[in-house]
Amino acid sequence: MPSTDLNFELTRKSIKRLYLRIKSPDGRVSVSAPHHVPLKQIHALLIERQDWIRQHQIRIQQQPRPHPVEPLGAGTAIHCLGQPLTLRLATNARTNRAEIDADILRLHRREITPTPEQIQHGLNRFLREILQQTLDARARPWAERIGVAPSFIGIKRMKTRWGSCNTRDRRIWLNLELARMPVECIDLVLVHEMVHLHERHHNARFYAFMDQYLPDWRRWQSELQRYGMAGL
Repeated sequence: MPSTDLNFELTRKSIKRLYLRIKSPDGRVSVSAPHHVPLKQIHALLIERQDWIRQHQIRIQQQPRPHPVEPLGAGTAIHCLGQPLTLRLATNARTNRAEIDADILRLHRREITPTPEQIQHGLNRFLREILQQTLDARARPWAERIGVAPSFIGIKRMKTRWGSCNTRDRRIWLNLELARMPVECIDLVLVHEMVHLHERHHNARFYAFMDQYLPDWRRWQSELQRYGMAGL
Protein backbone atom coordinates (compact mmCIF):
# COMPACT_ATOMS: atom_id res chain seq x y z
CA MET A 1 0.00 0.00 0.00
CA PRO A 2 1.36 3.50 -0.79
CA SER A 3 2.44 5.51 2.20
CA THR A 4 1.64 9.07 3.24
CA ASP A 5 3.76 11.43 5.31
CA LEU A 6 0.73 13.32 6.63
CA ASN A 7 0.47 13.72 10.36
CA PHE A 8 -3.07 13.58 11.72
CA GLU A 9 -5.08 13.61 14.90
CA LEU A 10 -7.31 10.56 15.43
CA THR A 11 -10.40 10.56 17.64
CA ARG A 12 -12.44 7.42 18.15
CA LYS A 13 -16.19 8.02 18.55
CA SER A 14 -19.49 6.16 18.54
CA ILE A 15 -20.26 7.18 14.95
CA LYS A 16 -21.09 5.27 11.77
CA ARG A 17 -18.48 6.60 9.31
CA LEU A 18 -15.14 8.36 8.98
CA TYR A 19 -14.95 12.16 9.05
CA LEU A 20 -11.96 14.14 7.81
CA ARG A 21 -11.39 17.81 8.63
CA ILE A 22 -8.64 20.38 8.08
CA LYS A 23 -8.43 22.73 11.05
CA SER A 24 -7.48 26.38 11.17
CA PRO A 25 -5.20 28.15 11.74
CA ASP A 26 -2.36 25.65 11.16
CA GLY A 27 -3.94 23.20 8.72
CA ARG A 28 -3.94 20.23 11.10
CA VAL A 29 -5.57 17.06 9.77
CA SER A 30 -8.23 15.66 12.09
CA VAL A 31 -9.92 12.28 11.63
CA SER A 32 -12.95 11.09 13.59
CA ALA A 33 -13.49 7.35 13.22
CA PRO A 34 -15.79 4.62 14.57
CA HIS A 35 -14.19 2.36 17.15
CA HIS A 36 -14.26 -0.67 14.83
CA VAL A 37 -12.52 0.90 11.81
CA PRO A 38 -8.93 -0.40 11.47
CA LEU A 39 -6.01 1.99 11.20
CA LYS A 40 -5.13 0.77 7.71
CA GLN A 41 -8.54 1.96 6.46
CA ILE A 42 -7.87 5.40 7.93
CA HIS A 43 -4.47 5.50 6.22
CA ALA A 44 -6.14 4.51 2.95
CA LEU A 45 -8.58 7.43 3.29
CA LEU A 46 -5.72 9.87 3.89
CA ILE A 47 -3.85 8.59 0.83
CA GLU A 48 -6.99 8.85 -1.29
CA ARG A 49 -7.65 12.43 -0.15
CA GLN A 50 -4.05 13.70 -0.19
CA ASP A 51 -4.62 16.23 -2.97
CA TRP A 52 -7.78 17.53 -1.29
CA ILE A 53 -5.93 17.84 2.02
CA ARG A 54 -3.01 19.75 0.47
CA GLN A 55 -5.35 22.14 -1.34
CA HIS A 56 -7.19 22.97 1.88
CA GLN A 57 -3.95 23.41 3.82
CA ILE A 58 -2.66 25.84 1.19
CA ARG A 59 -5.95 27.73 1.30
CA ILE A 60 -5.75 28.03 5.08
CA GLN A 61 -2.12 29.20 4.92
CA GLN A 62 -3.13 31.94 2.47
CA GLN A 63 -5.90 33.25 4.71
CA PRO A 64 -5.12 36.49 6.58
CA ARG A 65 -4.32 35.80 10.22
CA PRO A 66 -6.29 37.62 12.93
CA HIS A 67 -4.39 40.23 14.90
CA PRO A 68 -3.05 39.11 18.29
CA VAL A 69 -5.53 39.67 21.08
CA GLU A 70 -4.48 42.61 23.24
CA PRO A 71 -5.67 43.31 26.80
CA LEU A 72 -8.94 45.22 26.83
CA GLY A 73 -8.94 48.79 28.00
CA ALA A 74 -10.10 52.30 27.13
CA GLY A 75 -9.48 53.00 23.45
CA THR A 76 -9.65 49.35 22.34
CA ALA A 77 -11.32 48.87 18.95
CA ILE A 78 -14.42 46.68 19.22
CA HIS A 79 -16.74 45.46 16.47
CA CYS A 80 -20.44 44.95 17.08
CA LEU A 81 -22.59 43.57 14.24
CA GLY A 82 -19.82 44.65 11.87
CA GLN A 83 -19.74 48.23 13.17
CA PRO A 84 -16.36 49.47 14.48
CA LEU A 85 -16.60 50.99 17.95
CA THR A 86 -14.13 52.44 20.42
CA LEU A 87 -14.29 51.13 23.98
CA ARG A 88 -14.66 53.68 26.75
CA LEU A 89 -14.85 52.85 30.46
CA ALA A 90 -17.15 54.50 32.98
CA THR A 91 -15.96 53.27 36.38
CA ASN A 92 -17.46 53.52 39.85
CA ALA A 93 -20.91 53.19 38.26
CA ARG A 94 -24.08 52.12 40.06
CA THR A 95 -24.58 49.08 37.82
CA ASN A 96 -22.56 47.03 35.38
CA ARG A 97 -23.96 47.70 31.91
CA ALA A 98 -22.96 48.76 28.41
CA GLU A 99 -24.36 51.19 25.85
CA ILE A 100 -23.55 52.38 22.35
CA ASP A 101 -23.32 56.13 21.74
CA ALA A 102 -22.52 56.87 18.07
CA ASP A 103 -19.18 55.08 17.52
CA ILE A 104 -18.45 54.64 21.24
CA LEU A 105 -19.11 51.50 23.28
CA ARG A 106 -19.30 52.74 26.85
CA LEU A 107 -18.83 50.01 29.43
CA HIS A 108 -20.05 50.93 32.91
CA ARG A 109 -18.38 49.06 35.77
CA ARG A 110 -18.91 49.27 39.52
CA GLU A 111 -15.19 48.81 40.15
CA ILE A 112 -13.05 51.93 40.39
CA THR A 113 -10.19 50.12 38.65
CA PRO A 114 -11.62 47.09 36.81
CA THR A 115 -9.24 44.31 35.84
CA PRO A 116 -8.90 43.16 32.21
CA GLU A 117 -10.88 40.04 33.18
CA GLN A 118 -13.75 42.17 34.57
CA ILE A 119 -13.74 44.31 31.42
CA GLN A 120 -13.79 41.18 29.24
CA HIS A 121 -16.66 39.74 31.28
CA GLY A 122 -18.65 42.94 30.79
CA LEU A 123 -17.92 42.97 27.07
CA ASN A 124 -18.93 39.32 26.67
CA ARG A 125 -22.19 39.97 28.50
CA PHE A 126 -22.92 42.88 26.17
CA LEU A 127 -22.07 40.86 23.03
CA ARG A 128 -24.27 38.00 24.22
CA GLU A 129 -27.21 40.37 24.67
CA ILE A 130 -26.66 41.83 21.19
CA LEU A 131 -26.44 38.42 19.55
CA GLN A 132 -29.47 37.13 21.46
CA GLN A 133 -31.53 40.14 20.31
CA THR A 134 -30.45 39.46 16.73
CA LEU A 135 -31.41 35.79 16.98
CA ASP A 136 -34.75 36.65 18.56
CA ALA A 137 -35.53 38.78 15.51
CA ARG A 138 -34.14 36.51 12.78
CA ALA A 139 -34.21 32.86 13.81
CA ARG A 140 -37.96 32.26 13.56
CA PRO A 141 -38.36 33.84 10.07
CA TRP A 142 -35.46 31.77 8.76
CA ALA A 143 -36.82 28.57 10.32
CA GLU A 144 -40.22 29.16 8.75
CA ARG A 145 -38.69 29.89 5.35
CA ILE A 146 -36.45 26.81 5.44
CA GLY A 147 -39.23 24.66 6.87
CA VAL A 148 -37.51 23.39 10.00
CA ALA A 149 -38.25 23.55 13.72
CA PRO A 150 -35.11 23.70 15.88
CA SER A 151 -35.80 22.63 19.45
CA PHE A 152 -33.17 25.03 20.80
CA ILE A 153 -30.88 27.80 19.56
CA GLY A 154 -28.19 28.86 22.04
CA ILE A 155 -25.01 30.91 22.30
CA LYS A 156 -21.64 29.79 23.61
CA ARG A 157 -17.96 30.47 23.06
CA MET A 158 -16.27 28.15 20.55
CA LYS A 159 -12.61 28.01 19.61
CA THR A 160 -12.78 26.55 16.11
CA ARG A 161 -16.37 26.73 14.83
CA TRP A 162 -18.92 29.43 14.13
CA GLY A 163 -21.82 27.10 14.78
CA SER A 164 -22.88 23.52 15.37
CA CYS A 165 -26.03 21.43 15.02
CA ASN A 166 -27.10 18.26 16.78
CA THR A 167 -29.43 16.87 14.14
CA ARG A 168 -30.83 14.17 16.42
CA ASP A 169 -31.97 16.62 19.12
CA ARG A 170 -32.42 19.53 16.66
CA ARG A 171 -30.23 21.72 18.90
CA ILE A 172 -28.23 24.57 17.36
CA TRP A 173 -25.35 26.48 18.95
CA LEU A 174 -23.86 29.72 17.65
CA ASN A 175 -20.46 31.17 18.56
CA LEU A 176 -20.57 34.26 20.77
CA GLU A 177 -18.00 35.90 18.47
CA LEU A 178 -20.69 36.20 15.78
CA ALA A 179 -21.93 39.27 17.69
CA ARG A 180 -18.93 41.10 16.22
CA MET A 181 -19.81 40.14 12.64
CA PRO A 182 -22.23 41.70 10.12
CA VAL A 183 -25.81 40.47 10.35
CA GLU A 184 -25.37 38.71 7.01
CA CYS A 185 -22.71 36.48 8.58
CA ILE A 186 -25.07 35.63 11.42
CA ASP A 187 -27.71 34.76 8.82
CA LEU A 188 -25.19 32.51 7.05
CA VAL A 189 -24.45 30.47 10.18
CA LEU A 190 -28.13 30.28 11.11
CA VAL A 191 -29.10 29.06 7.65
CA HIS A 192 -26.16 26.65 7.48
CA GLU A 193 -27.06 24.97 10.76
CA MET A 194 -30.77 24.91 9.98
CA VAL A 195 -30.13 23.31 6.59
CA HIS A 196 -28.41 20.50 8.47
CA LEU A 197 -31.86 19.62 9.80
CA HIS A 198 -32.71 18.74 6.18
CA GLU A 199 -29.34 17.24 5.27
CA ARG A 200 -26.78 16.17 7.84
CA HIS A 201 -23.77 15.98 5.51
CA HIS A 202 -21.95 18.59 3.43
CA ASN A 203 -22.90 17.07 0.10
CA ALA A 204 -24.48 18.24 -3.15
CA ARG A 205 -27.97 18.19 -1.64
CA PHE A 206 -26.81 20.33 1.30
CA TYR A 207 -25.23 22.99 -0.93
CA ALA A 208 -28.28 22.99 -3.19
CA PHE A 209 -30.34 23.96 -0.14
CA MET A 210 -27.80 26.70 0.69
CA ASP A 211 -28.02 28.09 -2.86
CA GLN A 212 -31.80 28.02 -2.64
CA TYR A 213 -32.20 29.80 0.68
CA LEU A 214 -29.11 32.05 0.72
CA PRO A 215 -27.73 32.49 -2.83
CA ASP A 216 -24.82 34.76 -1.76
CA TRP A 217 -23.71 32.53 1.12
CA ARG A 218 -20.19 32.09 -0.34
CA ARG A 219 -19.52 35.80 -0.03
CA TRP A 220 -20.27 35.79 3.68
CA GLN A 221 -18.42 32.54 4.25
CA SER A 222 -15.30 34.23 2.86
CA GLU A 223 -15.85 37.06 5.32
CA LEU A 224 -15.98 34.60 8.22
CA GLN A 225 -12.86 32.79 7.03
CA ARG A 226 -10.89 36.04 7.19
CA TYR A 227 -11.12 35.75 10.97
CA GLY A 228 -9.24 32.47 11.12
CA MET A 229 -12.03 29.97 11.78
CA ALA A 230 -13.00 27.82 8.84
CA GLY A 231 -15.40 25.64 10.78
CA LEU A 232 -19.00 25.76 9.64
